[in-house]
Amino acid sequence: MKTMKKTLFFKSDKIGDGELGSMLTKGFLSAILEQEDTPKSIICVNSAVLLTTEKEDNEILIILKKIEEKGVKIYSCGTCLDYYNKRDDLKVGVAGNAMDIVNSLLSEDIVTF
Repeated sequence: MKTMKKTLFFKSDKIGDGELGSMLTKGFLSAILEQEDTPKSIICVNSAVLLTTEKEDNEILIILKKIEEKGVKIYSCGTCLDYYNKRDDLKVGVAGNAMDIVNSLLSEDIVTF
């Protein structure tokens, strides 16, 4: 497995709206899990931090944990976690700060969702 110098930047817990948006997010993350080449990191801001704070049996959280096991760093915006009162619920990755996020944004190719 090779890690590419790409960062996925999620700014919402859904790719699109409603139930379809949730289905697309799950499908996209599942597709990433199946790839041999993985992104270097995933950054979650705004409501995307809700993906990393789901219940343990949530399918998306399980997929994110498996992606992390493949060596992908997962950051959730600390300010966003605080805004949603979810810092203590973080189950995958780490709470990132502005420096972590800016360093990734400036040093890697970014794909935004």
